[in-house]
Amino acid sequence: MQNDSSVESSQAEIPVYLQCEPRTYKVKLNHWHEDTCELEFTVVIKCIDEELHGHNKFWSGHQSRLEENNSDIVAVILKMIGTKVFWWCCQNNSNSLHEKYGVNSIFHEEGWLSDCFEITKLYFENYVRDEDFEFEPVKAEDQSC
Repeated sequence: MQNDSSVESSQAEIPVYLQCEPRTYKVKLNHWHEDTCELEFTVVIKCIDEELHGHNKFWSGHQSRLEENNSDIVAVILKMIGTKVFWWCCQNNSNSLHEKYGVNSIFHEEGWLSDCFEITKLYFENYVRDEDFEFEPVKAEDQSC
């Protein structure tokens, strides 16, 4: 059989930034937060490190984040994802993995490429209840009553 280079392939070409072996990480919120919540998730990074640097550079403070993590771009990105996952879980009080409505929707926000990341497992438990808050009245300085 001859190879005809004029025939187009029906397969989509894989972008260069995705031409790598996926890397999977388990991420857990440290013990300092154990009284307020538990958060643990598994994330798959599907892109090359050069693309991770692009994600980091999208936001200000990228150089500081790299320095704080000894130039380990994977650590930088995992911490950034951890923060995004934490706030998504707090706001939605959910363990959904759905791409559009669940936690994976964070990768559709500005500054992220959704084909680079996927959260495959998620456990979130929030221990903060309405009863946990204390309050007292405060009189403003210029308030007469």
